Amino acid sequence: MNEKTPSPRAAAPVPGAAQPPRLQPKAAAPAAAGAAKPHPGVPLASWRPGQPLRLETEHYVVRSMQHADVCPDYLTWTRDEEIMTGVNSAPSSMTIADIHKYIDRFNNKTSFHFGVFLKETGRLIGFYSCYWDRRHNLASTNVVIGDKAWWGKGAVLETRNAIIDFMFDKLKVGKIWGNPMARNVPSVFNYRAQGFRCEGVLKRHRINPAGERVDQFMFGLLPEDWAAHKAKRAAAKPAKKTGA
Repeated sequence: MNEKTPSPRAAAPVPGAAQPPRLQPKAAAPAAAGAAKPHPGVPLASWRPGQPLRLETEHYVVRSMQHADVCPDYLTWTRDEEIMTGVNSAPSSMTIADIHKYIDRFNNKTSFHFGVFLKETGRLIGFYSCYWDRRHNLASTNVVIGDKAWWGKGAVLETRNAIIDFMFDKLKVGKIWGNPMARNVPSVFNYRAQGFRCEGVLKRHRINPAGERVDQFMFGLLPEDWAAHKAKRAAAKPAKKTGA
């Protein structure tokens, strides 16, 4: 799946302003009766390949998804035409069992299926599918923010920052790439806002759910570009005021 954030009509997120909406937060979706609680994930400092990983940002927890995390919302997202159009797919007929099988394909070594959870309530609002090609030392991150209340609120920028740090600092990948559809304006915006460079345009490279041939962008991010982007972002932050 490719990145999905707001539709082009929605307000685009502003770089560096990854504040979530001031809405009354929804509670986490209830687990099925008798379901085991999901593993909270191993913090990055202690993580070893194969273990479920946990990353934290100011507003979100990003951690390896497990069967117990699959809630009715996840299933609803896969059947939502607007969301699935953003990932260049038609609505699916997946079941909970199908999603469990999908999660089982990720080994937390070279492939990761991360849930994006609100830190305040624990509610799942989206997910990432991330892959590491060890042969060429390349990584990719594909994201779906399924909860539309959080579209355009900087969730992708904030959470993917943590994932990129993990990939460059822990996995030592040589490059991170992404290939959004050219029409997915929010996705393209987010890649550029995080320092990715557009390395090419694949003309009429994919067929969308409507049967049209559409262009696809190729974005790449090198470790030195990410370091420069972080330095620029840090320099742009206003200095914290100290008391007299």
